[in-house]
Amino acid sequence: MVLRSTDTPPETGATDGSERERIRRVYDGYASSSKHRRIWADTPASRFLLDAKWARIAALLQEAQFDPGAGVCLDIGAGGGDDCSRITGLAVPDDGIVGMDLLVPRLMQSRRAYPWLRVLQGDARHLPFREESLSLVYQSTMLSSVLDASLRRSVFGEIGRVIRPGGFFLSFDTRYPNPWNPHTRPVRVAELRAAFTGWRLWIRSANGIPQLIRLLAPVSLALCRAVESLPVLRSHLLVLTRKPEA
Repeated sequence: MVLRSTDTPPETGATDGSERERIRRVYDGYASSSKHRRIWADTPASRFLLDAKWARIAALLQEAQFDPGAGVCLDIGAGGGDDCSRITGLAVPDDGIVGMDLLVPRLMQSRRAYPWLRVLQGDARHLPFREESLSLVYQSTMLSSVLDASLRRSVFGEIGRVIRPGGFFLSFDTRYPNPWNPHTRPVRVAELRAAFTGWRLWIRSANGIPQLIRLLAPVSLALCRAVESLPVLRSHLLVLTRKPEA
């Protein structure tokens, strides 16, 4: 087992209280927002974006020769568990995936949706795993919700600590500032290069700008594909980093 001590570590107080409460308030606001419920609903636009995202992820991991059976994969900021379910589509076995989130209600949602999924409540600045014990750490739009640069550096340090030599960190996050959401800040390539010095990086732009896709998807998926074919109209960065072999 790759956990430091117990399979169900208690909630940590590692994040300073103000940041923890800010994140809780933001996600409570998302949950109560009819706008966000519409955005996150199962629609042609959301299906198009998810399918495009995971097609690029699968291709990138194949290019990097990721071995899905090599060890445990951790999804930080797993939320409702949908991405954990998609990871199984990469041939990672169910018992090789752990979903972790700061917010307990989101983990409860993931357990209801995916009873097979092993979940942990915790703070990404203090991951409850032994050094060099994970084959893949994945995050999707979690880091962009961490606004403080020093907190991000702490998260990056923990990710680097728990990944085994030859293992991977996969980040999918915003490329541009979102003028409609002041609670996020893009994750820059320079930030990842500085955090994972000496690691090999694969960098791809991904996903058409969601506002355009939501406008076009009810009309034509061909138009959505046309938007996504233009790199300047891709709103997210997909970055894969590989830890050097020992």
